[in-house]
Amino acid sequence: MIDRRAAEEFLNTAAQAVSELSFCEVQDRYLAVDGQLNPVLAGTAVPQDYDLRLLNGNDAVLPCATPGWRYALFTVSEGELNGCLVLSATEPPDGPQLTQLRKIAGMATRTGATVSPAESRDDAMGQTSHNVDLDQHLLSLSARVLELEEQDRIRDALDQGATRDLGQNDTREGFLAEVLSRLTGRPIYIEDAFGKIAAEAGIGSTYPYPKLTAAARSRTAQLWMSSGSPVREPRRLVAVALSHSEVLGAVCMLETELPITAANVFALKYATRLLEAELSHRRALALLELKLGRDLVDELVSGMEPTNAGVRTAALGYDIKGPQHVIVTVWEPPRTDDTVVVALRRTLQELHSSALVSRRSDMVIAVVQGDPLGAEVFSVLAKTLRSATGSMGIGGPCLDVGHIPRSFSEALHALHIRSSSIDCYGLTRFDQLGIYRILDTAGSEPDLGGYVDEWLGTLQRSDDSRGSDLVQTLAQYLDHGGNYDSTAESLAIHRSTLRYRLNSIRQVTGFDLADPETRLNLHVATRAWRLRPHGDPFHIP
Repeated sequence: MIDRRAAEEFLNTAAQAVSELSFCEVQDRYLAVDGQLNPVLAGTAVPQDYDLRLLNGNDAVLPCATPGWRYALFTVSEGELNGCLVLSATEPPDGPQLTQLRKIAGMATRTGATVSPAESRDDAMGQTSHNVDLDQHLLSLSARVLELEEQDRIRDALDQGATRDLGQNDTREGFLAEVLSRLTGRPIYIEDAFGKIAAEAGIGSTYPYPKLTAAARSRTAQLWMSSGSPVREPRRLVAVALSHSEVLGAVCMLETELPITAANVFALKYATRLLEAELSHRRALALLELKLGRDLVDELVSGMEPTNAGVRTAALGYDIKGPQHVIVTVWEPPRTDDTVVVALRRTLQELHSSALVSRRSDMVIAVVQGDPLGAEVFSVLAKTLRSATGSMGIGGPCLDVGHIPRSFSEALHALHIRSSSIDCYGLTRFDQLGIYRILDTAGSEPDLGGYVDEWLGTLQRSDDSRGSDLVQTLAQYLDHGGNYDSTAESLAIHRSTLRYRLNSIRQVTGFDLADPETRLNLHVATRAWRLRPHGDPFHIP
């Protein structure tokens, strides 16, 4: 057994040699006493260093709360652990430097004498000269192991942020930005598909946030698609979230005085993949809803919760923020197909406007953003249809989603006035309006009975037998994105009651509500369940 004095001499010898190196420094020292590692200087250890004993004398990278590198370097003599040095550096050392550190630790315990950096380098060169190829291979493996350990830590942190339960004012983008900023020590901004800031986190920047033109954003997306690597722009590094070559959003890492490391780039790319999966899920859900006959425009003009409206329209690639109004139009003779819908879409595209458009019986409805168009919208539409026998009403502007029903009512009123006047063909409008891009859900309504029974049948039968309301609870929970507070508020129940109901749903169905595919199918099924006629349940033959 090595006595305490010899162990201290070995540890001090190694610490002195390491302190003379330029690429790292000794942060803490631990001495092995009766098989336990204790700090040489009381009070100098940080909490995570107490996990050194779990390493069992194996050198390893340590968690680092701030940007940089921390490493546990153990000294062993005659097969017995006698101490550990906790090293720190601004960047991880390369393979030769890491080998030099391990040589120093080994030489100190063999000789018990002071080892200079020059001596350690000469000794390392002498030992590696016997088998250069093998040594280089081991160096490469060591560097790769360090890199993989760092990447695992980054993935774990980002995965946890991507699966956290959402609070009342939380967003998935906000969680990703917060975790990524903490990992990299840099300001992080997440943009939506239109280049607007969806979330931000970090210490801020001395420069104003760079605003890019649509052409510049398009160039960035093309560079990302061609290289697969983050694109360097003035004062920031950008990675783009895509779906079938269409931009869904972007993650932007701002520059600081510290250089960008390979770990920073890996974290940026992995966070972007998580954002891409989240936004693609939202879009896929919205598209499935449209195929099942879910009409977003009908919901908007009937009254829709603002947060849900923002998520649903963004998932379809439309920007619903800003002033909006509603346009309604009918054409003579009445059309039961989508002729007027298609013509209005072409008209609005020709006028460089974007809108959400749908058809209700023989009436076409458009939710439009921006300043209202004038008589030109009717003129172009009439030219497209090769007929001027139509009437159009335009509602007044509204500044938030909750006022869209009012604009719809005003548009109907304007249409009624136009249709009842002597000159019944033409346009009548309220004050200001803007145009949203067209969305049409043409086609017959599919038979949803079998699909709903597959996913909700067991739960429906449980509700029928027990007099419970678990299907409605599940629908509200999924509609609110898994947010406990807003779900409980919408159901007028306590959080504990909601938690009990969700546990009952898991027990009755056997479904894992945390599984993305299961959540998607349940969400679509509950949306389809709401389409049942007169509020009656689906009857499966």
